[in-house]
Amino acid sequence: MSIPIYFAPLQSYTTLPYYLAFESLIGGVDKYFAPFYRADKAGIFAYDKQMLVRPKLHVIPQVLTNSGEELIRFACDMQERGFDEINLNVGCPFPMLTNRRLGSGLLPYPDMLRNMLAAYFDGDTPLKLSIKLRLGLEVDNEINQVMEVLNDFPLEEIILHPRIGIQQYKGEPNWGAFEGLVARYTLVGNGDINSKEILDNLKLRFPDVPAWMLGRGLLTNPCLLHPEMEWRDTMLKLHDLFLNNLKEFGLTEHQILNQLKCFWEYPSRHLEGGQRLLRKMKKVGSMVAYEESRKRFLADS
Repeated sequence: MSIPIYFAPLQSYTTLPYYLAFESLIGGVDKYFAPFYRADKAGIFAYDKQMLVRPKLHVIPQVLTNSGEELIRFACDMQERGFDEINLNVGCPFPMLTNRRLGSGLLPYPDMLRNMLAAYFDGDTPLKLSIKLRLGLEVDNEINQVMEVLNDFPLEEIILHPRIGIQQYKGEPNWGAFEGLVARYTLVGNGDINSKEILDNLKLRFPDVPAWMLGRGLLTNPCLLHPEMEWRDTMLKLHDLFLNNLKEFGLTEHQILNQLKCFWEYPSRHLEGGQRLLRKMKKVGSMVAYEESRKRFLADS
C-alpha cells in the first residue's frame, strides 16, 4: 500500500485553481492543504467564494490563530462550505506573525495552545482538527512541552517540519530531532523533500511515518512523484489548465497576470538560467507581453 502524500500550503502559490489543475493532470496527492486564513482585527474571516468542498479534490482549509473562539468560528464556517477537517498553522516562521504569538510564535507558549485546543474540543465543534508545526521558535526543545499538550487532545494528525521558526527556510531540516520524536509520537513528515530520491530515503529511514508532505519540491518539479512524465510538456499542460481555471474563477486580467508570474517562480529554479528569465517575465504588464515572455522562458532555458 502506498504511503499518502500531502501538498503543503504556500501563500500565493498553492491556490485552488493551481490545485485543480495539478490534480487533473498529475495527481498522486491525497490531501491538498490550502494557504492559511487569518481573521482581521474585528475577528472576521474573509473567504474566497470558490473555497468550497470539491468532490475530486481533497482540500484541507488552514487557519492561523491563537484564539479558541476564532478556531471554532473558522471550523463552523468551513463546515457550512462542506469540509470535514481543518488544519491549524503553528509553524509559520515569519517575524511579522511570530511576534504576535501566531504560527511558530505560539510554540513557546504551550499553555496558550492548550487553552485554545480545550476551547475547541470542549465545544460542539464537529470538524476534525490537524496541526502543522515546527520544533520550536528559537530552540528545538520547545516541541517537547508542545507535544505533551497535543497528546491530550484527539487530533486528526500532527505534521512536523523539523526546523525552528527563526531558521525560516535556511539550513537543513533536523531529521535527527524528528527521529527522536517519531519514536514516541505518530507524525507526518515535511521539509525540503525536493526529489523522489529524498522522499524514498526518508520512507526507508522512517517506515512508521504514515504520510509525507511536500511543498516547494512539487512546485519546482510537478513531475517529482511521476518521474516518467516529461517536465517541459507537463509544465505547458499544467500552465494551460491553470490559466483556464483562473479565467473560470472570474479573475481580472491583472490578477491572472500576477498569478501566472507566481506560477513560474518555483519552476524557474528547475531550469538553467531560469531565475534570469523569470526576472524579465516579472516586468511584463500585459497578457500579450506575458505570452511572448513565456515562450522565451521555455525556449531559452
